[in-house]
Amino acid sequence: MTPPGLFRRRRVAATAIAAAVVGLALHWIGVGRGGPAAGAADSELSAEVGRRYGGMKRLLFPGQPEISVAEWLARPKQRPAVLVDVREPHERRVSMLPGAITKEDFERNSARYRSWVVVPYCTIGLRSGIYTRDLRRQGFEVRNLAGSALAWAHAGLPFEARGKATRRVHVYNADWNLLPRGYEPVVSKAPPSTP
Repeated sequence: MTPPGLFRRRRVAATAIAAAVVGLALHWIGVGRGGPAAGAADSELSAEVGRRYGGMKRLLFPGQPEISVAEWLARPKQRPAVLVDVREPHERRVSMLPGAITKEDFERNSARYRSWVVVPYCTIGLRSGIYTRDLRRQGFEVRNLAGSALAWAHAGLPFEARGKATRRVHVYNADWNLLPRGYEPVVSKAPPSTP
């Protein structure tokens, strides 16, 4: 019999290790050490999105399949596909990609999506890349949205909030504000968790 709390302690330890690895990876690819200067051209910001996403992919989820925003838009419509927003609730309240569902909705109804192409996304593709790996292990056909919400914005596409088009985007934190002109970055802290 497993001692009470052992699974929770293991999960907390695994989360701490994962956070440390992600922190080292982000430091290695240069997040927080000055990306494009304020007022950088949209092309420089787009290149930085690609550089950061590529660095994280090589380090944390190499070999995971991905789909670009252009490929998503051009995909054959005969094959059902779903966008899954894996960001935190406070990020999703700002906006989501049109037609996307939350990670919680996906997991509640995962049997429905067994034969679908599942496309997770987050701010730039880190959290969704790790989720892509996890879903592949469960047998889903899944592709990470490369560059995620930031790439969507660089394609000039709208987001959605409460059923209306918006250009407000939660960018996780100030280091990830790589949005092009015409979009409004939002940075907010997660609400305090309750015990």
